[in-house]
Amino acid sequence: MSRWDEPDRFDDEEESRLLKKFYNYVEIEKKETERRKFLEVSDKKRPCIWGNRFVLSAIIQGSIITGLTVALILIQAIFADVSLIQFLSLSLDGSAKWFFFGYFMYITLVVAIAITAIFYNHLETNLNRQVRGNKKYLAWVQFIGMNVGGAATTILMMLAGLAGTGFVDFAIGNETVSSEIMDVAELPITGFALVFAAGIIAGGIAYIGTYMQGPKSSKLSFAGDSRKYDRL
Repeated sequence: MSRWDEPDRFDDEEESRLLKKFYNYVEIEKKETERRKFLEVSDKKRPCIWGNRFVLSAIIQGSIITGLTVALILIQAIFADVSLIQFLSLSLDGSAKWFFFGYFMYITLVVAIAITAIFYNHLETNLNRQVRGNKKYLAWVQFIGMNVGGAATTILMMLAGLAGTGFVDFAIGNETVSSEIMDVAELPITGFALVFAAGIIAGGIAYIGTYMQGPKSSKLSFAGDSRKYDRL
């Protein structure tokens, strides 16, 4: 007979108080476990390899577009007698539209890379699915396509737009130079755009394929759960 079965050891009031304390302890333990899972402070979490790579690349790409913006501001400050925005807006029907399109597409690219990092973080950390096998190479194609193909495409658009408008030599309306520059830049822009598109397609295949596969079993997680129930 256990000590809990001994008669007259606890009266009803004392037993009720002890049970209440026990349930309070269980509730506190449950809330603490949920809080740790929410904050993801457990050292048993699988590291997010591809999520970290895309986060780092998003930071680098964000630094590049920030540097380009600062460079434009410095150009405006140095050449105070020429308004860059007004200069570009005067030739908006020509090559200047490529500059604005490339600039805003670069900002969109940085956001897209950051969102991709969130997707991979959910895939690898929350769903416990690893990008492995041939899908790993497809993920590399996406990484290179977005960071090299996408960035090169938008930068070439901006450079071609600035040069095509005649801002470099402060000449407005030089249609011959504009046409020649755009003809030269058209081929590399198209090539890098195709690399970017191939990266997006390859990344989509890798992500969907990894998402559809089952999670890899983790003996460490099972052992940790067993020890938790042993304490209770």
